[in-house]
Amino acid sequence: MSTTLSITQSMQHGPVLGDGGYLIELERRGYVDSGSGREKVGTGRGSGQFTPEVAIEQPEALRELHREFLRAGSQVLQALTFFGTREKLNRAGYGPQTEAINAAAVRLAREVAGTQALVAGSVSRTQLIERQGMEALPIARDHIAEQIRLLKDAGVDFLILETFFHLAEMKVGLECANAAGLPVVATMSFRPLIHQCTDGHSPAECARVMSDLGAIAVGANCEQEPARMLPLLREMRTATKTPLAAQPAAFRTTDTCHCFTRQAAFPDDLETIQVSRREFIDFGRAARAEGIGYVGGCCGCNPAYIRALAQGLSQPA
Repeated sequence: MSTTLSITQSMQHGPVLGDGGYLIELERRGYVDSGSGREKVGTGRGSGQFTPEVAIEQPEALRELHREFLRAGSQVLQALTFFGTREKLNRAGYGPQTEAINAAAVRLAREVAGTQALVAGSVSRTQLIERQGMEALPIARDHIAEQIRLLKDAGVDFLILETFFHLAEMKVGLECANAAGLPVVATMSFRPLIHQCTDGHSPAECARVMSDLGAIAVGANCEQEPARMLPLLREMRTATKTPLAAQPAAFRTTDTCHCFTRQAAFPDDLETIQVSRREFIDFGRAARAEGIGYVGGCCGCNPAYIRALAQGLSQPA
């Protein structure tokens, strides 16, 4: 893919293949801390798990993972800036390196992408809403806006707003991206069930709001494996004509809890709920048949899963 093409133009030519999950894969390779030894993981209290300081501490490890995703067929490489807001990095002890971490992550992705792939800046929820409630939205806005400015200055082609649990915080993210003039792929995460996000909105309502706020593609990421995520995406399709985006996780969920981060296996026994690459071949085939515009992977998806997605996208339904 030539970087002279925008992400919007690229989606017009068929599904764009993104990359996979970075933080859990780098944790498995020994470069990132899962956080389980520091706090009760998943509560949002304390420093939290899986922060992206690897961009400045182990750049070659991140560079190599980018290379592997590119070889697997990724047309977009995400800069490892997930959980890269100053507030989150402060809790992990890296607040003074916020600018350096974001800039280095974009530079590394750009070096590997060259003219073969676009580079996206990843912006996630802040965790402030989970920890402090909706009254923290103005503070979250400040931190999201700052990170988006850093990513724009570093030269990303577009943003991926991902793993937002509250539609209210996603709206803040989209408003900040609009102010910065950057295109956005926006994906919500749904837990504990796929029927609504944490502040009570259905997938269809989330899709409509994200579309109305200018996202160039809307959808879901993380928490669910492909088969569990497909019905959620189909509901979103009923509410918008905006292209859909999907980045499923590679971990199995249950009928009573539709999210892997609330399974007992999270974060240190995830291998026990890993899904097969075959499910991503099938998902790629379904994504092409259903006209999903942007397809990638999230937590648990290493380059082999992206290669499987590419294989599925190349096959007839």
